[in-house]
This record gives sequence, C-alpha cells and structure tokens, in this order.
Amino acid sequence: MKGTFVIISAILLLTLSFLFFTNITAFEKTYSRTKSYLADGIGPALSVIGAPVRSISYVFENYIDLIDVKRTNAELKKKLESMEFENQKIPELIKENERLKGLLQLVEERPKEFIAARVTGEDVMNWFKCIIIDKGRNAGVREKMPVITPAGVVGQAVEINKWHSKVMIINDTNSAVDAYVTGKHTRGIVEGTGHTILKLKYVQKNDDAEVGDKLITSGKDGIYPKGFALGIIISINKNVPGLFADIDVMPHNNFKKLDEVLVVKKQ
Repeated sequence: MKGTFVIISAILLLTLSFLFFTNITAFEKTYSRTKSYLADGIGPALSVIGAPVRSISYVFENYIDLIDVKRTNAELKKKLESMEFENQKIPELIKENERLKGLLQLVEERPKEFIAARVTGEDVMNWFKCIIIDKGRNAGVREKMPVITPAGVVGQAVEINKWHSKVMIINDTNSAVDAYVTGKHTRGIVEGTGHTILKLKYVQKNDDAEVGDKLITSGKDGIYPKGFALGIIISINKNVPGLFADIDVMPHNNFKKLDEVLVVKKQ
C-alpha cells in the first residue's frame, strides 16, 4: 500500500511539472507575439508623436543659433560702421594737413609778409559776403589787406576790431579784382556775383582767352599784389550784345569750406 502511494505521488509530480513548464513556454510565446504586435501597432504612433517633439527641439536649437548669428552680424555691422567713419575722416585729415603745410611754407618763406588766421564764422547780419577771422588789430591786420590761401585769393579785410576781422570774399557783388589771363596779355576785372561763379568783365570778344585759362591778380588795383591765383575760365559766350564776351570763372577756393587763411601785410 505504501509503495503504491509513492508511485502515484511520483506520477502526479511529474505530470504537474510537465504542465507547469508547458504553460511557461506557451506564456513566453504569447508574450513574445503580444510584444511584437504592440511594437508593430504602437511604434508608428510613437513615431508620429515623437516627430513634433523632435521638430520643436530642432526649431528651438536653430532659433538659438539664429539669434547668435544676428547678434554677431549686429556687432560686425557696428564695427564696420565705426571703421567706415574713421576711414571717412582720413581724407579730411590729409586735406587739412596739406592746407596747413601750404600755409606754413608760405609763412616760413616770407614770414614778414603774412599773418596766419583761422576762419571762425560768417557774417550773416550783413549784405556783404563776409567771413570772420580770429586775427585783428592787435595782430597787425588793417583794412584792405588781401586775404589768401595757398590755392588763391579769398578777399580783403573790410572791418577790423581788436581781436577779429571781417573779410569780404571775392564772390561778393561789391568785389572787383584786376586780373590777367596767365601767359597772355589779356586783362580784365574779376567781379563777384553773389554766387559761386565769378565773372571776368571787360574782355573783348576778339581778345585771347579760352576755356581752361587760369587767372591771376595783376597788381594794378592797389589792393592785391601781382601773381596770386584767382580761378579758371569755365565758359566764354561771344554771342551777346556789345563789345565784350560773357566769361564765367570758377574760383580756386571753396569759400564755404575755408578753415585757415593768410592775411597779406601791406609793404
């Protein structure tokens, strides 16, 4: 009886073990298939959900990069503008240096003949075309003294006080300068028009004068010494009534941009 019980117990134990391991294998197979189905079904959905997240991340990263690029570009633009501003000043400094060199050369060559002065402004309260210089009676400036630059004639001193002087420039309508055409015997009077262009008056139509000819002071008007540059003839019109040609002259000086001048002392 006891042996029979043992045999039956062993058979039951083997049967249960077989069923247990069989169920585990089946479960694993079922789990594997389920996992595969879920992966196939949910995978695309996860990809769709993940795409916007990745896109947002990509856009954000690119936005940060774009901000950095814009900041860098702004800094570079600022530096470029600063460099351009500095470069623009260089030609002006060169021109100023050339002007000062020209004035210094004249003063050094003939120190007793010139008084160096700076232009401090314009006289807007007068009908005359005048500039104001920072030298007056104390520096030796007197009325009717010529005022020049290395480029040519500016005008003459007309009002003098202790520290400053007014200079009537040659484009004033009251200005008249006796002049020669350089290298020729043609003579005329350079008169102001109130504008940039001057007029060469009293030159007959058959006199020797051409566009491009240069004019200098003749020294015969009692104010300007002989040989100072005045301007260049830019047009000649002979188809006008009367004996004289209509001649336009461009002065050598730009009277709106005068900074330094020389007053010519009377000998």
